[in-house]
Amino acid sequence: FDKIFLPIFYTLVFLLGLFGNFIVMAVMIKYKHTLTATDIFILHLAIADILLVLTLPFWAIQAVLGWIFGDLSCKIIGSVFKINFYSNIFLLVCISFDRYLSIVHAVQMYKKHKTLLVHMSCLAVWGFCFLLSIPDLVLLQSVNEIRYNTIECLHNFSSNTAYYWRATLRFLFHVVGFFLPLCVMVYCYVRIILTLMGSQGFQKHKAMRIIIAVVITFILCWAPYNVVLLTDTLISFNVLNQNCDLDTQIDIGKSITSSLGYFHCCLNPFLYAFIGIKFRNNFQLLLNQIGCKCMKKHVTPQKRNSTWSESGETTYSAL
Repeated sequence: FDKIFLPIFYTLVFLLGLFGNFIVMAVMIKYKHTLTATDIFILHLAIADILLVLTLPFWAIQAVLGWIFGDLSCKIIGSVFKINFYSNIFLLVCISFDRYLSIVHAVQMYKKHKTLLVHMSCLAVWGFCFLLSIPDLVLLQSVNEIRYNTIECLHNFSSNTAYYWRATLRFLFHVVGFFLPLCVMVYCYVRIILTLMGSQGFQKHKAMRIIIAVVITFILCWAPYNVVLLTDTLISFNVLNQNCDLDTQIDIGKSITSSLGYFHCCLNPFLYAFIGIKFRNNFQLLLNQIGCKCMKKHVTPQKRNSTWSESGETTYSAL
């Protein structure tokens, strides 16, 4: 199943993820003087998505030929993947919290035209995610997978510490990498929705739809994988009984649901950039400047509004 499904799906995610996120980066770097705090978070999110999808061809090759790149590449590529997996999630949390402060409490955490603090916050996120990936850097090796009679890039636990490390890695993934970020995002967006419901105007309804879409997309993409992996975790710790049929179903389930999670990288540009008037106008202007005469009228770079409003008001003027 993996030899057929994973190469096809990973290639699709690789191409779409690179295309969408490179467009986001190109537009934002071109008009970097207009970037707001949320835009900078989105830029770092695009970088994390690109670095994550760049690892997918290696996993696609592994599905067909096994891991043929050696131990060092296994550690590096596996760690890069995990760093950007965590960065992707925690940058979404940063965007949610920044919008929560701005809209619910009318507090500007990051002052306009002072982008250094935003970049420092992003670097702190990257640093924290690097720390979370250290177990992968230590434990990942080219291992002979007996069930498939092939070499794979896997965590190689010693018999004495296997239980401890397996529990630690699963705790980091389930709790730190999904449950806690999800709780923060849901709380922030519920409060934002309640605040918007108390305001007047048509724009709030569009903003609420987008907010709901953000949360639902995150849940739909990552919840299935966490459910399947949680089942695998319960089997590993003998909470559930193990049998061959269940093992096969979990293996296939992990392949499908993890691929769905990676597809989230392709959706981020649409959720956080393409839906914003500012981004669309700047993108059209960039196309015009490189020779595409596709604009119906002249547009100028937008300077104030982000995908999310940068003011403490309860409406989104950029949507």
